[in-house]
Amino acid sequence: MPATLSLQVVRVWELAPPPGEAPVEWVLLTNEPLESDEQLTQLVDWYRARWMVEEFFEALKTGCAYEKRQIEDLHGLRNVLALFAPIAWHPLLLRSEARRAPEQPASAVLTPTQLEVLRAFARKPLPENTTARDAFLAIAALGGHLRRNGEPGWQTLGRGYEQLLILAQGWSAAKEAEKCDQS
Repeated sequence: MPATLSLQVVRVWELAPPPGEAPVEWVLLTNEPLESDEQLTQLVDWYRARWMVEEFFEALKTGCAYEKRQIEDLHGLRNVLALFAPIAWHPLLLRSEARRAPEQPASAVLTPTQLEVLRAFARKPLPENTTARDAFLAIAALGGHLRRNGEPGWQTLGRGYEQLLILAQGWSAAKEAEKCDQS
């Protein structure tokens, strides 16, 4: 560790917050060069992305139970991480899109097979024009989420998404077996 570290302080605040809301204000410490407006904008964008990165790691840790796998060597940890990173990404996408654009079609966040399986196994029938929000809540319900309990957490969403993946695998295998039987 160096004896000294040169840092720059950047204060960022919201000029026009929504009515009735306090302006967002950040004080950032950085050792990144800040010699231009572009570098300053890049720094703020990196910080804004931090929240999504933290949510990804929460999806990985809680939704995929990464820490509970009790893998003891680096090689095993890397293999498990390589397996779970894309799995954690998808529930994060589902939740983000259900919040950002809840009325968009579920086909924007699910494969046709996943949507077909969800229609067959959802606790309650999905609307004909299933939205991203409908799919998100149906997947969470597969993991045990009850709507009266508020928004689903990573644990129930992770369990639901795991169920969906398993069901979709079985669904696809059954369709392949059906094709073989017909030939």
